[in-house]
Amino acid sequence: MRQNKLVSVIIPAYNKAEYTLLTIKSVIKQTYKPIEIIVVDDGSTDNTKKILEDFSDKIKYIYQENSGASSARNLGTKKATGSYLAYLDCDDLYYPDKIKNSIEVLEKNKDYDFLYTNVDQIDETNKIVGEFPDILVHGKTGLIFEDLFLQNFICNSTLVIRKSCINKSGYFDEKIFVPADWDFLLRLSQNHQGFYLPDKLTGYRIVDQSTFNQLDTVVDEYIYVIKKNFNSYKKLSKKKLNNSFANAYYLHAKNFAAKGNINRSRELFFRSIIHAINHPKLFKMIVGYLMCILLPKNIVINFFRKKQIFNSWLNIKKKILV
Repeated sequence: MRQNKLVSVIIPAYNKAEYTLLTIKSVIKQTYKPIEIIVVDDGSTDNTKKILEDFSDKIKYIYQENSGASSARNLGTKKATGSYLAYLDCDDLYYPDKIKNSIEVLEKNKDYDFLYTNVDQIDETNKIVGEFPDILVHGKTGLIFEDLFLQNFICNSTLVIRKSCINKSGYFDEKIFVPADWDFLLRLSQNHQGFYLPDKLTGYRIVDQSTFNQLDTVVDEYIYVIKKNFNSYKKLSKKKLNNSFANAYYLHAKNFAAKGNINRSRELFFRSIIHAINHPKLFKMIVGYLMCILLPKNIVINFFRKKQIFNSWLNIKKKILV
């Protein structure tokens, strides 16, 4: 009887003790064995360490001074001993067959070095409140780098990769925070083929999005990722570059509008338009720009709040419009 290969599930944890506990339990309940659970506590100041003491025989707990999620993922990756790596955020959940189904596909399809799946959006009570439309529209199998370069449509907590991929693709970029998973996926997909499994095997939790209090930094990080990967992949056209810029500016123009910074939103809508020649969403970009100029501020804010998936951050009751 052939023995299953070890899978290392890496969980970066920071100040979400109760959610982290649920996340770990969801991995323990996996129908696949063996699994190595590595929890990297990134300097939590809550009771994360104490609440995990009861699981000391089931997890590898590593503490580090606060250095960011990318640093925590990298440390977990270096400590992992599995043939496969899976990255799971500390407030997300695996469904019971997540690892089993993922490994079965990768073991049967040796040409593919990583796998990602569809995902449910869940709220703080684990209730399903939505899905990721970008995955449904853009998810595909094979060489996906050029599609992924336009926008990130992969939920990081669904990712399973062969550990050997790290040799070519490298680790998470610790200079960035919000789009670090996108940058990692771009470098991964430059060198390796990915498999898209449309099953919903992970719950992605929509909770407080504190990082969106630093939207200016986030915009800079997105532009950094685009330029970095354009420069490292010589086959990309200038049109792809412009469309990626347009998508990034458009995304954050909507976020700024939802947050109430109409001046910054208008500026980013304008930047998206400049880069969006022949872009399929050019008309929407123009409409957004004109809304910021012509309509009362409260109307613009309310409109774009309803369009965002970050409902907890925006204090909108559990209703997701996509």
